[in-house]
Amino acid sequence: MITVFGATGTTGAPLVDTLMAKGATVRAVTSDPSRLDALKAKGCEAVVANFTDPAALARACDGAEKIYLVTPAHLDMRQWKANVIAAAKTAGVRHVVVATGLGASPKAGLTFGKWHSETQELLKQSGLDWTFVQPTYFMQNLLWQAGNIAKDGVYYDDLGGPVAWIDARDIADVAAEALTAPGYEGKGLGLTGPEALAGEDIAALLFEVTGRTVTCAPLSAEDAKAGMIAGGMQDEVAGAMVELASIAPKGYLAGIETTVSDVLGRPARRFADFVAENRDAFVK
Repeated sequence: MITVFGATGTTGAPLVDTLMAKGATVRAVTSDPSRLDALKAKGCEAVVANFTDPAALARACDGAEKIYLVTPAHLDMRQWKANVIAAAKTAGVRHVVVATGLGASPKAGLTFGKWHSETQELLKQSGLDWTFVQPTYFMQNLLWQAGNIAKDGVYYDDLGGPVAWIDARDIADVAAEALTAPGYEGKGLGLTGPEALAGEDIAALLFEVTGRTVTCAPLSAEDAKAGMIAGGMQDEVAGAMVELASIAPKGYLAGIETTVSDVLGRPARRFADFVAENRDAFVK
């Protein structure tokens, strides 16, 4: 049994699909009861558990040999992950694959790197087998701007530098391999796409795919943070997001990792292909 937390999220949803395709027995966990029927329709077990409910977490981990753990970006995410790790240990789970972030380590200088590192160190100390899945920015984040792009022909660039974007489905596929194949225990898997793209590159790809002119407009840190807060993000978390984005102009988010191809034996998905697959979202 593999328990997948965040089973309706950006990486969790495709992970459930990939694990099911591999023939794994999957328990999908969501905090939203209205999502249960859709999860069950995939053929897996589906349960509701809130990260603050120890009894529900215990039920979610009961009988599982391995778990995938991811949480939303939130001030409480370290405690939420700690709660799941504690439940997993009590339930006799053997191996935890946890999603953190590229560059997370005790020496990290950025807030997110420090927060993720706390979870990584806690898991190391738990006595459980562990694997860290450490991705960079998700290509799926572009869909947050689909309305702006379709309506106004504008891509708002809050990064200001090249980023080696990764498709969340590649993250899921790597996580599935770590959960079903031997040899990934005790490893940190840094994940990026195959190329680093700046805002102007993304605007050009959107033009190539849609045939519509798309302008790349710089978005200030202040405006980016305000937008995230308006969307419901906590002030401190939005600040950490802006801090992370601030290193892009220095080229620190442009490094390419070969982990996807090393693990899966195929190239990582390209941004151009992601845009093409989602063309309709950018022209409606």
